[in-house]
Amino acid sequence: MKNHYIPENKFPIEIDQNIFMLGNYFFNLFLIIGNRHSALFEVGISAIVDTVINQLELLDINPDFIIPSHPHSDHITGLPGLAKRYPTARIVSAAGAKEFIEHPKAGPLLIKEDIFMSKSLADLKIKPGRPPLEKIPNLDGSLVINDKLSIDLGRIALDLIKVEGHSPGNLIGVLNEKKILFCSDSLGFHFPGRGYLPLFFTHADSYLSTLNFIKEFNPSTVCPAHQGPLSRKAATTGIQESLDITLNTIKNIKLSALSDETLARDIFKQSYKDEFTLYTLHFARE
Repeated sequence: MKNHYIPENKFPIEIDQNIFMLGNYFFNLFLIIGNRHSALFEVGISAIVDTVINQLELLDINPDFIIPSHPHSDHITGLPGLAKRYPTARIVSAAGAKEFIEHPKAGPLLIKEDIFMSKSLADLKIKPGRPPLEKIPNLDGSLVINDKLSIDLGRIALDLIKVEGHSPGNLIGVLNEKKILFCSDSLGFHFPGRGYLPLFFTHADSYLSTLNFIKEFNPSTVCPAHQGPLSRKAATTGIQESLDITLNTIKNIKLSALSDETLARDIFKQSYKDEFTLYTLHFARE
């Protein structure tokens, strides 16, 4: 991790003309600025909301669209703070996201995870800007995408596509002209220089289908939600590496003679390390 870490004072980072990465090394948000409108893809966690607001103010931008990629805690708990600061911004979510966070079991775990992640950042000397959430985010009134939607920002269009495999209510973003893809966690969890952890939480075949979509798009830059973007050769290599690791993981699971419990424990031991320890043991086991 040490060789790839991006210090907080480097943010916001321009990754292309009028395309910026906000947040910090662990939680990446992406700002797309058009001639008429701007969109913020990803919202991060509550602890980095004030950091992101400061970065937006530095760029003199009030986003017109705020897009949580999916309803996992590290991609949705920053929404209340950002929505309050930018009350005129349109919230865009995928079908299934609202139902997921409102599930009786999901809500309490989401809040618990936000508390843990805030503490994890504090332990790394990254001071949270505000207390963790006390209640779940509200997606009432958001623009819901069932399949896909193109948002014209002025001279640049952001295509939002609902994808499966990682989470209910999961979106990826595409800038076709620039060949930039915002993939959130659909590429897996990236340990820079150390590989990928597949994250097929809902369905392996659907997760593979999304990975193949990413590969076929052949982006010049691919932007996961954690640990920074990959460009040019690194993007092509990273996508293939993630796909290979995912296929190999699925194969090993199918061929394993171990019990489900033992197999899950072994996978957990291999994966719960470095950047992934920012999450609770419960989240990692999921």
